[in-house]
Amino acid sequence: MPSPPYPMTNRDSKAHASFHRLLDQLREAADEWLSPERGIDREIEVVEGLRNIIHLLSGGIDFYLEGDPERPEFRPILSPIRKFMGDNPDSVYFWARIQDDHAYRISGRRTDECYISFTIHGRAEDGSLGATAEPVLADVNDRNLAVTEDGHFEIILSAEEPAAREHAGVPVNWIALPKGAASLLTRHYFEVDEADPPAVTRPSTIELSIETVTPVPPRPPQNDDDFARRLDDVAAFVRGGKQLEMENPPAFVSTVPNEFGKPTVFRTAESDTWGAVDIAYSMGPFDIKADEVLVMEGTLPECAFANVVVWNRFLQALEYRDRTVSLNRKQIHTNAEGRYRILCSMTDPRPEGSTDNWIDTEEHGRGTILWRFLLPEATPDRPECRVAKIADFARG
Repeated sequence: MPSPPYPMTNRDSKAHASFHRLLDQLREAADEWLSPERGIDREIEVVEGLRNIIHLLSGGIDFYLEGDPERPEFRPILSPIRKFMGDNPDSVYFWARIQDDHAYRISGRRTDECYISFTIHGRAEDGSLGATAEPVLADVNDRNLAVTEDGHFEIILSAEEPAAREHAGVPVNWIALPKGAASLLTRHYFEVDEADPPAVTRPSTIELSIETVTPVPPRPPQNDDDFARRLDDVAAFVRGGKQLEMENPPAFVSTVPNEFGKPTVFRTAESDTWGAVDIAYSMGPFDIKADEVLVMEGTLPECAFANVVVWNRFLQALEYRDRTVSLNRKQIHTNAEGRYRILCSMTDPRPEGSTDNWIDTEEHGRGTILWRFLLPEATPDRPECRVAKIADFARG
């Protein structure tokens, strides 16, 4: 066997071939996914579609090119400058790469989150990746975690139950690590005031870490086979962005413009995706003109958290740093009977003194709106919708 450095050229490198497959995937995404034949025929949609592809590439690099199951790290999935697969301004999400032949210790602290969960995902048999290709294998939320009075907790992920149920004065929780486990996704939901920055901007304030239970050796040098596999995973993750166009959508997804699907708890929706198992979702497309407003009315159920967010056609939240493109339960104004009315339009249609809520569609005439109802005590009502003229509201 030759000694390092090992001889190789790019002509016989597997990683070089994988790199070109990744470039081909990016070209396919830009040329075919964003074509007029697929209904992409507006300037803003072409630009946002290209941005979505780059954001998917960024996520794929973070998770699959650089992710290491022997030395896992919690990487923020989303941010104001990385959005894909249905992001949420009211939540912080972390992702870590794991594998089923290791054991892991998670250390954390619950502070002002209204909900925390840990979800273990597997990989599809065909090698596909992304939000619609990584089935849920196990999950736990903070209602079922043992924590200290000041919120500290530990979780062991392992095939065998740990003998010790306390470590350094902190209770140890256990999640059995299933066969095929490949990634861990955490969710931290917040209900912030309107004047506060969106929760998604605060990952650095969350106390959370992950490590292997037993020490691991130093990182080995890069090698051609492993880097080729990682590049192919990045391409698969980008490709997974296309699969969000569901041929057979679950009941909570409406395909009719300006209507919502039946609110359905994700655990019962029979969908192998990144959805949160404890949330009842309801979503649908909107399609309005510049002089129109989509009016949503209804009541909120008793639940741990609720919000509504407007996405573009690529399931990216609109610009929440400068605009009101989502509302959580704490921000939604209701009348004396507990009913809300939310107006969605390109310009604010409310006359002075109006108590209606408004969501800015950022000059988008079409896109998607999603409702989340977390741990609802009963099945939420489907939001009622109608399209009206902005002039009708301007007259009060």
